[in-house]
Amino acid sequence: MKKVWAIILSTAMTISLLAGCGSKENSEPADAGSQQETQEQAESNEVAELDMSQKVKMGVLVSDATTAEALAFRSYYTEYIQNQYNVELVYSDELTDAAGETSAIDTFITNNCKAIISFSSFDRAAQLEQCEDAGVYYAVATGTLTAEEYETYKGYEHYVGAIGPSLDIEFETGYQMAKYYLDQGKTNFAIFGGAIPYYTEMHIYRAAGMLTAMVEAGGEGASYKGATDKDAIIGQIFADGAVETGAIGSINLAGYVGGYDMDDAWFGKCAQMAQTPDLEVILAVGNGSDFFGTAAGEGVKIASVDAYASSYGEAMEAGMLDYLAGKFSASIGPVFIASYRAALGSPVRDGEGNALALSQGYWVATSAEEFNTYFAVDSSVEAPAYTKEMLDTLLTADYEAFEKFVSQYSFEEIQAMK
Repeated sequence: MKKVWAIILSTAMTISLLAGCGSKENSEPADAGSQQETQEQAESNEVAELDMSQKVKMGVLVSDATTAEALAFRSYYTEYIQNQYNVELVYSDELTDAAGETSAIDTFITNNCKAIISFSSFDRAAQLEQCEDAGVYYAVATGTLTAEEYETYKGYEHYVGAIGPSLDIEFETGYQMAKYYLDQGKTNFAIFGGAIPYYTEMHIYRAAGMLTAMVEAGGEGASYKGATDKDAIIGQIFADGAVETGAIGSINLAGYVGGYDMDDAWFGKCAQMAQTPDLEVILAVGNGSDFFGTAAGEGVKIASVDAYASSYGEAMEAGMLDYLAGKFSASIGPVFIASYRAALGSPVRDGEGNALALSQGYWVATSAEEFNTYFAVDSSVEAPAYTKEMLDTLLTADYEAFEKFVSQYSFEEIQAMK
């Protein structure tokens, strides 16, 4: 590919120089043969028809193999995508560290995988470098690179790109979750901070969105530890590695638990927070109903960010979950297509030759009825949210068309696309 691009760029530069610097002698109109060659070259830059006759083997890196979200994603790939396209998807074992990622990628390379889709993020930079060195295409599913990482890797030949919630969307997700209850007049909150103690950006941004909404609703002079805007609140959480309880103007943040220690002491903290006197709402940056649903006091609302799975529908029916911002399993369809295209020799690039960097958000359900409507589509093997017919339109899409498709991610927008 580097050689092909070099030839194309070299030819384009030569034509440009001749046009811009030529004398009267060489400024004559090109003959018919030259015009024909130029036309053929222009056509060669268009997305070529893909040869999908040969089965493509692709690796999938996972650091989570058991949660509802992980199982929903895997089901979409193995039960739908693999039956619709000429591909073999090979999954890693559940990874627990960067060394495991390196080993799994080595195994994929040895087994002739042409592309790797990563759901594991212990060391993205190392994954990218390893795949680039091996000449294997690499993509990030349900996530994004940092701005600094993207600037470093966007031009790598074998970096396909990333499709998932941007940090701005993560912030907005937390903001809208808190605002939903603040608009109802709720004033006593607790926050489950998930991986904030491990400085996981998406959880920090979701919590910052929650706190920003509280500051805005808290009245004149309200602040979170003196911080009053998005950037300052994000910076404060990064500095502390936690969220501090207390008054935010007229809003009371009565409790906070972070981490995933999963020992007796940690579960004790969760139960104590869920039973805080006068508590009205628990806002969770991740799964909240599993940890607090049975322990919460009467009338306490629980809101979570997670995925569409039957267990959450049951929790909503039982009153243990009130609000869900969930990833839909078919959201990983476009990143598959981008990786598949790259493996077939037709990667999606922007006008400057850079890899994909596309943002995609959540479906929000605030009732069991709404959840069931979304889940019926999300769990369907025959007609999932993104069907083959819809994904096929991306096989020949340019960057702008690909971006437009991904940006229309709400349930209503996807149904309208169908």
